[in-house]
Amino acid sequence: MSAVIKLRPLEPLHLGVRNLGGVEGFSIDEVVHAPLPSTVLGAIGSLLGINIDCKCDSEKYDLCDLRELINQLTGTELNLDTRTGEPVLWGPLIEVGDGRYIPIGNRSLKEEHAREYVGAAIRYYRGEDIEDLGRLLISYAYAWSKVGIELNEEAKTVNRMFKTRYVSYKHSLNLIYLLRAGKKLTNGVVRLGGEGRLAMLSASDEKIDPPRRGDYAIALQPVLIYSNKSTADINEVAGLECVEEVYGVFDGEKFKVRVIDIGLGFSEACRFRRPMLKALPQGTVIRLRNSDECRGALAVGLLSELGYGSLYRVALGPY
Repeated sequence: MSAVIKLRPLEPLHLGVRNLGGVEGFSIDEVVHAPLPSTVLGAIGSLLGINIDCKCDSEKYDLCDLRELINQLTGTELNLDTRTGEPVLWGPLIEVGDGRYIPIGNRSLKEEHAREYVGAAIRYYRGEDIEDLGRLLISYAYAWSKVGIELNEEAKTVNRMFKTRYVSYKHSLNLIYLLRAGKKLTNGVVRLGGEGRLAMLSASDEKIDPPRRGDYAIALQPVLIYSNKSTADINEVAGLECVEEVYGVFDGEKFKVRVIDIGLGFSEACRFRRPMLKALPQGTVIRLRNSDECRGALAVGLLSELGYGSLYRVALGPY
């Protein structure tokens, strides 16, 4: 059973993706502008009253909390394949007014311009001009910082200083996801991200049919990858088994292939932060392999069944 869920932030969110540094250093936070799948699924589990009971081990973490959450949500075991046609969570899309947009970092692209975005990525590597692409991207969010200190109460001294970043949204908006779950959702206010920041979660009767046609795709979520080499051929990178070519993400001037660090979030059940992995960022354009196992993929990469590497597929021609 699938349901459309909408998340409406009620205040600035803390969507951190890395651990703050040690006691000696001045630590700077990094954030994403749209919640990651583990964050959203955790909020859904909390709203449904799901209790996680597993043996957590921070040194030998085996995803036991996420496995248990998926089992209780869907009644199935977490599949660790690097592609899936049915992720537990697909998205997000951004809804502002009556329009829907594809998030690309802190900017967004109207759904009807997806082909132009992908076409511009292809043209860029042919050496063609793509200056006009910037006009299609609309800023919808911005990150801002606040300095904090950790005190040693006994010695009355400062243990460390840190800079925490928050995400504010320029419009009243909904973040839309497609959820595959066996339990019926109720509407309610949930904690979303760090510091107990709040959002309204509502289940919608609307129908969303993710595009499944086309050899090209825009990443709606970071595509998690692994390689033990500093540089590697695409065929040597775990998580990219269904990816033929990576065109990168538009930075305002050009398309650039980037690899970022993404933390899998803080586990409320285990009481520690999950590991960090490498990823292709949201907004990355890829070309998929036209094979039987990849043709219907709606998410690729490590932990794709959770919704990491969710794809907005784009057909440039007959498919």
